[in-house]
Amino acid sequence: MHNPFTLIVALALALLALPAGAENIVYPDDAGVVNIKTQYGAKGDGVTDDTAAIQKAVDEKRGTGSILYFPNGTYMVTDGVGIFGGKPHSRDRFLTYQGQSEAGAVIRLKDKSPAFQDPAKSKIVLSVYEGQGTGDVMQSYVNNLTVDVGKGNPGAVGLRYLSNNVGAMRNVTIRSSDPNGAGVLGLDLRQGQQGPSLITHVTVIGFDTGVQTADTFSLVFEHLTLKGQRKLGFLNPYGRVTIRGLKSVNSVPVVQNNKDSNMTLIEGDFTGGDRANTAITSGGHMMFLRDIKQQGYGHLLKDSKGKFVDGATLDEWHEGQAVSLFGAPLKSLRLPIKETPEVVWDADVSKWQRVDNSQDDDTENVQKAFDDAAKAGKTTVYFPKDREGSYHIHGPIRVHGSVNRIEGMANMIDVRDPEGTIKESALFTFEDLTSPAIVVERVFIMGGWKGPLIDTFANKSKAAVVIRNMGIAGSVKAVNASGEWFIDDVSPGRPATLKVGKGEKVWCRQFNPESFKADMIDVDGGQLWILGFKTEGRATHLVARNGAKVEILGGVAYQSWGNQPLNPPMFKISDSDVSITIGFYHYKDPFETIVEETIGENTRTLKRTELPQYYLPIYRSGRGG
Repeated sequence: MHNPFTLIVALALALLALPAGAENIVYPDDAGVVNIKTQYGAKGDGVTDDTAAIQKAVDEKRGTGSILYFPNGTYMVTDGVGIFGGKPHSRDRFLTYQGQSEAGAVIRLKDKSPAFQDPAKSKIVLSVYEGQGTGDVMQSYVNNLTVDVGKGNPGAVGLRYLSNNVGAMRNVTIRSSDPNGAGVLGLDLRQGQQGPSLITHVTVIGFDTGVQTADTFSLVFEHLTLKGQRKLGFLNPYGRVTIRGLKSVNSVPVVQNNKDSNMTLIEGDFTGGDRANTAITSGGHMMFLRDIKQQGYGHLLKDSKGKFVDGATLDEWHEGQAVSLFGAPLKSLRLPIKETPEVVWDADVSKWQRVDNSQDDDTENVQKAFDDAAKAGKTTVYFPKDREGSYHIHGPIRVHGSVNRIEGMANMIDVRDPEGTIKESALFTFEDLTSPAIVVERVFIMGGWKGPLIDTFANKSKAAVVIRNMGIAGSVKAVNASGEWFIDDVSPGRPATLKVGKGEKVWCRQFNPESFKADMIDVDGGQLWILGFKTEGRATHLVARNGAKVEILGGVAYQSWGNQPLNPPMFKISDSDVSITIGFYHYKDPFETIVEETIGENTRTLKRTELPQYYLPIYRSGRGG
């Protein structure tokens, strides 16, 4: 009998066997990564059982912020590896699983493994976190890696993932090599208190279900590919999910969004559908869809009342109560979307400049590293992960010349500014860069908790700036006269703020500010686009003024703290063009006013009590016509 999955998986495996090309993630010997082969004895030869070696590395390095590095090879396992039975507020967090390349670094379950035979008692192959529900499993990363559940393992679950506040999966494949796609679940997000985190450029091949969530704070997906599922592509039973760029090659239904689940989905492309099936099912009143196209399905959409929406394309659709206080069309703003620039990883480690961390105060050595890199034409400055404690900086740092990557290696920087010199400029200022883009990643910058609120980054160059995989205590960036910023998987802490000025354009993916006092975002005439906006705190979430253009697509305003004296509007809009798609959740003291909008001398408000579902599929500012 013809099996369409066999063709899909054969093609996918052939493509994955191709050389990784420019993707070649390597580190200098003194970077401080934990090499699974050289330090823990894993073979990666596709024959030796590497289960014990990998598990030993996880057990010894969890809670340390370490990067577990998998050089290219096939790491055969006969049991699940990772964190199981995890406990809140413990060492069961702060780990990065980093492969050399997505196609080349493979964790593979041995065929017909006895413990993975019963779908009713499913078992996880790679577990980032499984255990008690918690909101503090932070800084979990899985990058450039493939997890393969092998053949003849119908009870297998590919990868269980959890991270809170910041965390990401990037360039990951989860697949079943079984001819029939056997396996229970590919990407397992069923761990409670899920997110916020960013899942981007991830492919799931095979399994009964491709992706399944649980109760979530916020999950943000971009460029998710589902192929050859046996029952369902994406199941969202009770979660807050934002997706851009969902590609499905399947005959089974693509998305099931259950009652009480909140989903924002834009740019879906579904092919291979079966006329007996419906591509998307909405089970409640909290869903927003835009730019969906499908081929082969009998129905594109079934709404919460059982009504079908047919056709090959869907421009824009929502369930729930949309609002405009001044009569603007109840449609999203549709700001131009730019992809985050990819700065090619430099595999020539002779072009990497190490920060000397031999002193207690690192300010001079950090500046020297950037100066030496620029003088020698080097591309990457890295903070080695080879000492206990944080890096300490007390003054501003100038980044210039040939540098196009700052690799934080999951370190922490403690900012000390007794003389106020950073407050007058910024912690890092980019000047005279020769590259069209610079990326700063995997560093956690503290300093705004007790001291003055400083600007972390300023850009005086023409380069686009990419800030990703980062926690920041303070203001993300200074206001600049112009320029483009890309902020991916970033959580500014208490207090927190993002400032966007006239002439600036900012794109955010998984942006998670937390603030008890300072306005979280202030857009003064600039342009801001957010995919997945999660908040904490009773400060104003957004101030948009003086002709600002702001589009927020998906997420949740989470009021988790009690006993806060402030009661401002959540969103304050003045003579600006704004569209907002967002859900709400509160523990104590909810906001009374969701939106306060002013046009000229006229001010109107949207109260929380006016939203029956406590959800906004669309708020659109301005006037119609």
